[in-house]
Amino acid sequence: MSKETLVRHLSRALGLAAASALLISACASGADEPAGDGTSAAGGSGADVQFEAKDPLTIGYSVYDLQNPYWQSYAAGVEAGAEAAGVDVVVVDQKSDQQQQVSGSLDLINQGISGLIVTPVQPSALPSTIDAAHAAKIPVVIADIGTAGDYDGYVLSNNYNGGEQAAQHVIDELGDVPGPHKVGVIELHAGSVVGEERVAGFVDTLSEDDNFEIVSSLDGNDTVDGGFAAAQDMLSANPDLSVIYAANDDSAIGAQRAMETAGKSVADGFMLIGFDGADGALDLIEQGLMSATVAQDPYGQGVKAVETVLALLEGEDPGYDDAAEKTIFFPVEVVTADTLADFRAARAEQD
Repeated sequence: MSKETLVRHLSRALGLAAASALLISACASGADEPAGDGTSAAGGSGADVQFEAKDPLTIGYSVYDLQNPYWQSYAAGVEAGAEAAGVDVVVVDQKSDQQQQVSGSLDLINQGISGLIVTPVQPSALPSTIDAAHAAKIPVVIADIGTAGDYDGYVLSNNYNGGEQAAQHVIDELGDVPGPHKVGVIELHAGSVVGEERVAGFVDTLSEDDNFEIVSSLDGNDTVDGGFAAAQDMLSANPDLSVIYAANDDSAIGAQRAMETAGKSVADGFMLIGFDGADGALDLIEQGLMSATVAQDPYGQGVKAVETVLALLEGEDPGYDDAAEKTIFFPVEVVTADTLADFRAARAEQD
């Protein structure tokens, strides 16, 4: 790949100045083009690229943030999947930074990897990375969050179904109790695709039952403090609220604190459901302070992302659930006090 082409790829995501700086760094190390067998192909649609497994076969993973337990588990799954397949893996931490997302991914490409897995801080910055990877005959699999560009695979939780499962759990628990039961929803930040799916699955399912009425839906900004504020507002406006569904566990943890302030508790029949399967939420379920969480399996997704890369390198069908969007949905499950011990035991086996 020429220096000019690489600058064009980089400039779309970082701006011309940052791209030039990265290119200078690459040239200083003697890396005008990705390492490998010395060949490269013109960038283009993934369907037009003949992917190439280099020797030794190494998969690169550009991970969102290794300070977060969720992404630690995802990275552990990637490493386990690579070990099981007998291939090498290099993990680069983006540290929640868009520029590191791009520069780290390009650095992996220049190291001569055969496949790239990316969990994007900012999906809109993906196209330039994907173009550079395809020019080096490298397939790109997006791991969660969101997509953009001509990626080759997308592995994520079945978020819509998770919302459906959460709603069905509410119906199963309260469906025979005279209503209508007033329900509040705490959303993820505006523009979050996974958040929209989690809310849509819940709302679509619950709306089919006349015994429930969604009276409030507020943005919790994905945080404990945001969840507290949203729950406090909806409880103040609706003192007879009986259910809160939060689209992530941090928001649910904040909502539990607001419930406590308002004199509401799970022990008295109030239902609080989160989404993620985070340790903090599991602890609240164990303490009887939260009803349930919809648990994801980041470790399993990491393994699946590696399997998807290897299938693409072999020219095989990765088994897309949605072929048009090149998407593989990973199952989720509702965890309650009754299933908590088994869930924790299964998770411990992954460590």
